Amino acid sequence: MPTDLRLSPPPFEWGVQVVEEAVSSAALEWGTKSFPPPRFDYPGPPGSLRDEPWFDYCVLAVSVLACLWPPPGATMWSVTRRERTLTDAPALFAAITDWMEPDGLPDLGRFASITATDSRRLFAGEGVLQMVPQRGVRLAAVACALLDRWDGAAVNLVEEAGWNGPTVVDLLASTVPGYEDEATVGGHHIRFRKLAHLAAAVMASRSKRRWSGMDSFGVYPDYMLPRFLRHLGVLSYSEALSESVDNRIEIPRHSRQEVAIRWATVHAGHRLVESIRWVGKPICGPRLDYFLWSKAVLGPDAHRMGEHHRTRTLDY
Repeated sequence: MPTDLRLSPPPFEWGVQVVEEAVSSAALEWGTKSFPPPRFDYPGPPGSLRDEPWFDYCVLAVSVLACLWPPPGATMWSVTRRERTLTDAPALFAAITDWMEPDGLPDLGRFASITATDSRRLFAGEGVLQMVPQRGVRLAAVACALLDRWDGAAVNLVEEAGWNGPTVVDLLASTVPGYEDEATVGGHHIRFRKLAHLAAAVMASRSKRRWSGMDSFGVYPDYMLPRFLRHLGVLSYSEALSESVDNRIEIPRHSRQEVAIRWATVHAGHRLVESIRWVGKPICGPRLDYFLWSKAVLGPDAHRMGEHHRTRTLDY
């Protein structure tokens, strides 16, 4: 059985603690804050897509929306579109958009046949984007899964899920390569499924039909949320882990330290939701995640929050 990450923190000896006093303090401070719903109006995605083609686009693009930080000594990857320089998620979305046919629709057959040369061309830009060959392989595998398992349309997956967010996550993780994001470490079977949750949320954002279950999602265990939670004192790292993070030393995928950071992020998010509700403010996981992400990435203090951990992976 998978470990329920919301109900308990990671083992102490793995190097990350959730500090309950800091959780309570943050909840009291944020009890009067506004928590708007998540917005996914990035520059980069095609503005005209809705429903069926939008679902295909999301399942393709979000499958490689990971590891966007540069390696040591390199500059952040960027692309220029319409005289505007884009980085991070907008840059990746723009690259995927540009690879589509002139009619602006995602051609699954074209994505399924991506070669190594195509991948380099698709992700061309300034700076360094890591794992370019693997991203091309991932896109091809995702397109093949949609063609073979879902009869050429992600909407068939959504319909089989009954337009229910958690069920969409389960089907993405079990049938589409790259969306599994699971690990077995120290006797714990752990399911993060960060990209599957994000893909479901982004798909639902342009759906004419209302999806159910979306408010049940927790916070996303990525790079920036644990960085912000550590800055707040909600997460506390061991001396050894602090040294690795602060000195940009890569932490191996599925190591106890890496899993502990992500596990503690999910648990801390759940505890914050509970504590904010306790002080009388209605809130759900996605709204908290958007609030935390906005602070960590766009907030005025974002540049003073220290380092995020480095793990080279396409899981997140």
